[in-house]
Amino acid sequence: MTLFVPIGPFSLPLNALLVMIAAVLGSWIAARHAKRLGISSEGAVWLALASGLVVARLGFVFNYADVYLAEPLSLLDIRDGGWNAWWGLAAVWACTLLIIHRRPALRQPMLKGISTFSLILLLSIALDALPTSANRPLPNLPVTALNGDSVRLPDFAGKPTVINLWASWCPPCRREMPVFEQAQAEREDIHFVFLNQGEDGATVQDFLRDTGLVLDNVLLDRMADMGQSLGQRGLPVTLFFNAEGNLEDIRLGELSRGSLAQRLDALTPELLSEEK
Repeated sequence: MTLFVPIGPFSLPLNALLVMIAAVLGSWIAARHAKRLGISSEGAVWLALASGLVVARLGFVFNYADVYLAEPLSLLDIRDGGWNAWWGLAAVWACTLLIIHRRPALRQPMLKGISTFSLILLLSIALDALPTSANRPLPNLPVTALNGDSVRLPDFAGKPTVINLWASWCPPCRREMPVFEQAQAEREDIHFVFLNQGEDGATVQDFLRDTGLVLDNVLLDRMADMGQSLGQRGLPVTLFFNAEGNLEDIRLGELSRGSLAQRLDALTPELLSEEK
């Protein structure tokens, strides 16, 4: 599960923070060793890391090519968090080996720096795979439907459940809503819940009417209790619960069709096995 580190009023994914630390630390170690040899390594190290970044994105896009081909410009929008770490790591090492083959003097600095980067990246991958929050269950918060009826979130257990925290004033929330609308229409095996944060029913109904969105399970969390319970101040936030009603993953920020598809696949691995 993705972990988050609070930084002032914002939260940053721990794995993203670790990758940034890995890149800076790996570059520093390589530069320090290169300086002793009277050479410069910064350009070579950052070239290797940049190649990894590009290939990590392309690797993710390749896995969900049908989604991105339908909207080619969306592959450039890296805000969706769609990366393939293994493709990226392979590209970093391929570029590194090519560089030290052409410039043998950089062998030791590059190997030390890129090895450091790789170890921290592997730590990030391992941490991301660990279960956290003690399998936090669907919370029993006071939420209501647009008609005023009380709704219990735990009643959605029985199917995997995706809860999107949003508000009508939030631009990225508005941009990703059509993505969820399509997913809700296509994935009857998953409950999609749209839990508005802090707005009243009239505001939400006006938003749905003006945008023409057709969504089921639009609920109101008038006091924004869900976001507060998670310690998340920003929007949008999307929560992924398994069929038993336990939290599997959290996504802070906008989702594209590709990055949502990745998380839905992870939430329903048995369907992938049947397809294979």
